[in-house]
Amino acid sequence: MTRNKPPLDQALRTLGLIPRLYRWAMASAQANNLGRGLSLRQFGVLYALRDGPLSPGQLARRQRVTPAVITGLLDRLEQRGYVRREADPEDRRRLRLVLTESGREVGQALRQAMAGDMAAKFSSASPAELKELDGALDLLERALAALEARTPPDTEPGEDAETPPRPPRRGSAKRR
Repeated sequence: MTRNKPPLDQALRTLGLIPRLYRWAMASAQANNLGRGLSLRQFGVLYALRDGPLSPGQLARRQRVTPAVITGLLDRLEQRGYVRREADPEDRRRLRLVLTESGREVGQALRQAMAGDMAAKFSSASPAELKELDGALDLLERALAALEARTPPDTEPGEDAETPPRPPRRGSAKRR
């Protein structure tokens, strides 16, 4: 790696690798026959829920899709028994999404297969290259932590954030 390049070059290169890495991971899952007919977006939902429950709105924001898209994905995952919708114990008016045991197993098998495939690709690297990769990954993790620290948390309107005003309805302008 050339150390004379401005950090912008590395940032752009990293940003370009992220979607490629995601596509490769999903292709790896399909190649290992772990997909069980799930779409890439459905895999994304299982992965997003791996660390615990989310609300549908939080999930939509994390997946960068509309609530309508999330509803369709959840319907299909729920039919397969991978996801369950349940009332939020702190506010029963709200829903939270939870992985079922089956969903957790599919997600875990998926992560293990992808990690195994990637480890196989790294097996030809020298110890020095692996050490350099570790250093680069540490740097990336620190950079992401700093970015996340200045990014607002995923909240529902009215939860911990101010609720944005609703746009006026068509034809509902006040008349004098």
